[in-house]
Amino acid sequence: MLRQMERSTAHLLSKRGKSIRRIAEELGRSPTTIAKVLKEPVDREPAPRHRQSGLDPWRPQIQGWLREGLSVVRMLELVRGDPDKPYTGSRSHFGEYVHRVRREQQQQQASADVPMRFEGLPAEYLQVDWGEVRSFPFTQQACSRRYFLCCRLKYSRWVWVRWTQDMRQETLLRGLVDCFVALGWVPWVLVFDNMKTVTSGRDSSGQPVWTPALLQLAGEFGFHPQACDPGAANQKGSVESLVKWVKGNLLPGRSFTDDADLEDQTADWLRYANARASSATGAAPTERLEEEASKGGVLPPTAGDYGLLESRQISPEALVAVAGNRYSVPVEHVGAPVTVRLHAHRVRIWRDTACVADHPRSPDGARERVVKVAHFEPVLRRKPRARAMLYREMLLGLGGRAPAYLSALSRRRRDRLGEEILGVWSLYERHGAADLLAAMALANDAGAYGADALALLLDSPLGRSAPAPPLELPGVPTQNEVDRQLAAYEAWVRVDVALEEVTR
Repeated sequence: MLRQMERSTAHLLSKRGKSIRRIAEELGRSPTTIAKVLKEPVDREPAPRHRQSGLDPWRPQIQGWLREGLSVVRMLELVRGDPDKPYTGSRSHFGEYVHRVRREQQQQQASADVPMRFEGLPAEYLQVDWGEVRSFPFTQQACSRRYFLCCRLKYSRWVWVRWTQDMRQETLLRGLVDCFVALGWVPWVLVFDNMKTVTSGRDSSGQPVWTPALLQLAGEFGFHPQACDPGAANQKGSVESLVKWVKGNLLPGRSFTDDADLEDQTADWLRYANARASSATGAAPTERLEEEASKGGVLPPTAGDYGLLESRQISPEALVAVAGNRYSVPVEHVGAPVTVRLHAHRVRIWRDTACVADHPRSPDGARERVVKVAHFEPVLRRKPRARAMLYREMLLGLGGRAPAYLSALSRRRRDRLGEEILGVWSLYERHGAADLLAAMALANDAGAYGADALALLLDSPLGRSAPAPPLELPGVPTQNEVDRQLAAYEAWVRVDVALEEVTR
């Protein structure tokens, strides 16, 4: 290989008109070499020589160990203990080789991590993330942890915030629906920070594994979910900066009396934040929001009362387990697969395209059995005792004095319990829960147990000026017990008259 001075001399002699053979003779090189040099620039760098190292066979393993964070000492122990090709070189040479491999990895990572920033199209991206305040400074209630769901449109920088007491999946999905309702349309893409309520991890190709509930919501509302790439600090930081921005602008310098005051002040702050010019766009979010609204997706009619979708199987007892409670369905559907729509205040159970049950939603995890008698009617016709027990269970669910009264009734009228429960149920259907509970309270204080005693209290013309007729209870053996029942009746009259005077 010619040195740079020889290369320069060859080019100079060629410019003076000397032939390649004559230049080769003067420089002591072959004509082939001179011909090749004349075709290349004078300042051409010599090709680097790659020297083989005895550690090259372990290079892939060393690269993996560096990613795992192993120390040089531990790596040296591993290569020296290799049963197939143990390393026998020096420790310093091994350390230099590892340092060179680490530097190459860092250079490759640095070039791959150059952030590429871009702006979204109108209605294209909605960034979503959770924030947390561990000790919220309320002035009129105990300090407690609060969470907030924040959403921001990338194009207009419009922001929406909702305070919550948990970060459950249902809370997230209902918050997203409420955000869509506030917008009046649906963005194209929702960007999440790999939260567990939307993704359970990544598959073998590195794609997010979305939860079924989120996929169902995305399919019904027509948006595409997108997760930040693991290790992509610019993507993750863009979403997390939203949480920092809310904490740094909403909370400092403000005090809140309770949750209602927190919501009111947040709403005022959002109106202000969305109306002022954004430093990123130079325009107010509400101004650019008009352009986004014309590009957004159509809001489904179910957004006003959205029901989360769950798949269930009807148990042999004609019950469906949903959110820690069990809800009844008609007995003819026992064993069938059903679809549950979990609304905010109702639970609707569908089989194919038919709604087979519609119940008020009980508190999650209450372990309640919510039933409708009509669902079990085919069975109750053949099982009168089962009917009485089902009615009693539903009467117990009225609360108040009902459990105490029904317990005493079940003990004292055991010989005709079925008839008594059916009679009390009939009174419940005719007079309603409030009047029946009031009658149970009076009858329980008087020691009068039975459907007949409750009927006398409920069917008497209360509130008239004339003295009420004596309370006659059939089958009562002693006058003392009759007197107690009369006292209960008179107490009922006084309560009713007092209530009438208050409402005038």
